Amino acid sequence: RYKLFQTLKHMPHEVRVRYCNIDYDREIAIVAELTENGKRKIIGTARVSIDPDGKSGELAFLVADPWQGLGLGTKLVDYVIEICRERGLETVYAIMVPDNLKAVELMKKFGFTLRYTEEGVIKGTLKLKEETPLTPAGMPSEICEEASKPAGKEAEMVSTS
Repeated sequence: RYKLFQTLKHMPHEVRVRYCNIDYDREIAIVAELTENGKRKIIGTARVSIDPDGKSGELAFLVADPWQGLGLGTKLVDYVIEICRERGLETVYAIMVPDNLKAVELMKKFGFTLRYTEEGVIKGTLKLKEETPLTPAGMPSEICEEASKPAGKEAEMVSTS
């Protein structure tokens, strides 16, 4: 995993195939491209690799240097997070090197909880689904709230006779 934090001189064929042929059940990827002099060029990308549990996924993103600081990373990450919500993921996380200040600040902007790991990297975690608080009886609180509301006229009539 952390090999992506360095420049690769050679990318194995299997890795290139995986990046070019997306398994949409396990991965979400979008790119930003620009056309210059009639040639299309990728200037940014964001992707999420969904964990085997189907509830969480690892976010990775990249914006080419000339286009950093213009809001492109924000748009890419926002779009991928929205897709993750629609797919029902509960959590998205990103792993970053501490000196990538732009990535760290972007994760803070989206509300990721950041912590240092034993490996010396930062892991940012964003909960996409709020947990339903449980009552002491173990029932979701909104069910208990509904049950505690005053009964309608039919129930009142039954209780008075």
